[in-house]
Amino acid sequence: MITRRTVLGGLLALPLAGVRAASSSASAALPFALTPPSRADALPSQVPKKVAAQVLRAAQKAVDRPVHLMKAVRTGGLLDGEDGRAESQQAQEDWRQARLQALAWRLSGEAAYLDNARKLVLAWSDGYQPSFSPVDETELASLLMGVDLIEERLSVGERAQLQEFCRTLANGYLSDPIKVGGPSTARNNWHSHRIKIGTAGAYLTGDAALVARAKERFLAHVPRNIGDGGVPFDFEQRDALHYTTYSLEPLLTAALMAKNHGDDWFGAAGAQRLQQALAWLAPYAQGKKTHEEFAKSAVSFDRKRVAARQKGFTGNWDRTGAANVYLLASRFDSTYAPLARELQPAAWAVALFG
Repeated sequence: MITRRTVLGGLLALPLAGVRAASSSASAALPFALTPPSRADALPSQVPKKVAAQVLRAAQKAVDRPVHLMKAVRTGGLLDGEDGRAESQQAQEDWRQARLQALAWRLSGEAAYLDNARKLVLAWSDGYQPSFSPVDETELASLLMGVDLIEERLSVGERAQLQEFCRTLANGYLSDPIKVGGPSTARNNWHSHRIKIGTAGAYLTGDAALVARAKERFLAHVPRNIGDGGVPFDFEQRDALHYTTYSLEPLLTAALMAKNHGDDWFGAAGAQRLQQALAWLAPYAQGKKTHEEFAKSAVSFDRKRVAARQKGFTGNWDRTGAANVYLLASRFDSTYAPLARELQPAAWAVALFG
């Protein structure tokens, strides 16, 4: 594996030319998780200027952000202020920032954004051993989405380092039996996040066998996760639309990865309940129905969060929590596009998914 000294040397040697100087013939051969090279090249012309400006403002705030590398990242099961949760949240923000900084570079051609994204993806892929706890590591998929956007600017050795990391993620998160979590996590949002991370890793390795395994896991999980009539197991278990969207969003993200590789997971026979779940959730997202969150949750930790008055765990569900769900859904069914716009997804999501 490449050492940190090699990584830093590579950073210093990186040409700081704009995105347009990249070789399209070289980038076309590279594997990707979500964003194909042709789409990445077209982002400056396809993303609305207002959206691009919002992305750049957000990225500029963190362009000098240091790496928050940790040996173990844990936020699941912890309340705010408990047992290193804040430090782990900073680590998770690194993974989101890798995506944001890479996107900002693609939209602007400014080398500072490329430098920051590159620093983050190389540091984490070199220095982190995944725990395979999906609620702690779901944002690693965001880091891999950032890799898509900068991969053409990495050296052969750096790409090999990232592919080794992706293979570790794919093998771990697509394993059977699951590595981390109790029996119910094979049905609920945990497994949706396993599939998202594993799918991103599989596609970035370019390994057809791993991609086939990801598809198999996806098609097996949808009917276990979503019941008759489109009611998700997460809603039944947690009595919360918060966890309904938290399960549907990673499934839709995995399906969009497949769509961008020419494979229709969303429309496959085994995935019909995913479409039913979107229809079931829509009246809540539209504001026609309301739901008091976590009132009858079967999970003791939810009661702790309610008692602590943690935001989002008491009162009626905030329908803007479905913004990304319906933005992603609109990529498969355009009738959801008006609802997605009404819910106002974040600029990065509009730029990357739209």
